Amino acid sequence: MAEFQILESLNRVSKINTAKDIKQLSHAQFPGTHCPLFGVALTAGYINGLFALVVGTDECSYYTKSFIIDRKNGTEGLSDNFLSFAVNQDDVVFGCHDKLQETVIKIDQQYRPKAILLVTTCILEVIGEDLKALIYSVKEKVQAKLVLVKTEHFKCNSHIPGIERTLEALVQLMEEQPVKERTINLLGHRYNGAEETELVKLLQSRGVQIHTVLPSRCSIDLIKTSPSAALNIVTDFTALTLAEKIEKKFGTPYVYFDKYLNLSRIEQGYLAVAEKLGLNLSSEIKHMKEQAVKAQEKYQALLKGKSFIYANTPLLAFEFCGFLTGLGMKPILIQARDLYVNDDRYLQEILEFGQDPYVSRIANIAPLQALYGQLSPDFYIGHENPMLLMEKGIVQVVLDGVAKKLGFEVPVLVMKTLADSLYKFKFMAEGGGHHAAVV
Repeated sequence: MAEFQILESLNRVSKINTAKDIKQLSHAQFPGTHCPLFGVALTAGYINGLFALVVGTDECSYYTKSFIIDRKNGTEGLSDNFLSFAVNQDDVVFGCHDKLQETVIKIDQQYRPKAILLVTTCILEVIGEDLKALIYSVKEKVQAKLVLVKTEHFKCNSHIPGIERTLEALVQLMEEQPVKERTINLLGHRYNGAEETELVKLLQSRGVQIHTVLPSRCSIDLIKTSPSAALNIVTDFTALTLAEKIEKKFGTPYVYFDKYLNLSRIEQGYLAVAEKLGLNLSSEIKHMKEQAVKAQEKYQALLKGKSFIYANTPLLAFEFCGFLTGLGMKPILIQARDLYVNDDRYLQEILEFGQDPYVSRIANIAPLQALYGQLSPDFYIGHENPMLLMEKGIVQVVLDGVAKKLGFEVPVLVMKTLADSLYKFKFMAEGGGHHAAVV
């Protein structure tokens, strides 16, 4: 297919109304998206006192275990809390209820975990193995609390449901508690160092305490007592369902405060948190916003008119692109995983700034590479082959480190990274070197 025909097979932002409107560049995807089991590994691996038992094929258990071991070796404070139940041909044909029940009892006796997360995979869901019934039959025989997460990939298109379902399952481990004033939980933050974020520093300076951070700083005991917090602050959309369930079951209110770039949206998030906690933070919020506005004016002069392809960041894809479009940058093509909460609003913002870029499915780099020469963006934002982009004269920016930030520090760091990478790219190109900016 000719290059222009590939592009014309995509919809533009103005035609995106449902997730089905996000087309992929080719029928075969490469490298493709992660499955929900990866989302479970990203989430449950943080929780102290929990053991996760992956029930699936050799491949499911091997790659999950491999990821957990690698991350444990590279991240302080993490342990290897994943175990595997690899099903064989007999298990698939005749079922594995009795063997699995014996395994759960053995894990309970040998490791003494406070909770066991049973994780089913595609093959278990295809054959219809009933793990809810298994939990019911074995729960009186073990000390650990038992919870279940299903990760069948044939019903979804990414790892996001695995994160959402794991977080949602944790509400089963919570118990009614006396509420402590000016105490919060952070829900959805999957990175160490929450205390170093702008949001938490501000709240702690006014006497607010963090009870727990789900999932990156928590244990089964902290999860159990998490309804003692006066407020839940949702820092990632994957935890919205958990927040809603906690509010319904325990009455704990929540504020959705994602890693936004839009300054007004961040300001509204701060004001909502302050109101819920009974704090007057107006002067602090005003000062932080003024500093962010100054930074925006500074970097806008450098970035205005630059074009970009959006590939992937830990931030909200369309909110991110809307913010850059507001700076005067031109989005050419946006790669997106799905449509999530409030994305209709962010899509409209891009259109209101006079831009209508192409939208394609994420994680399908192979066919996209043939279009770089035709699209000729100034920036490629996300993971790619840096040598290939350099040869095309495209500045690569990877923003993984921004995920650890919360508040006005998010847009300031993004703008600074883009501006710095532009300068360094020119410098390195003139000197014959190569460059990819990473934060």
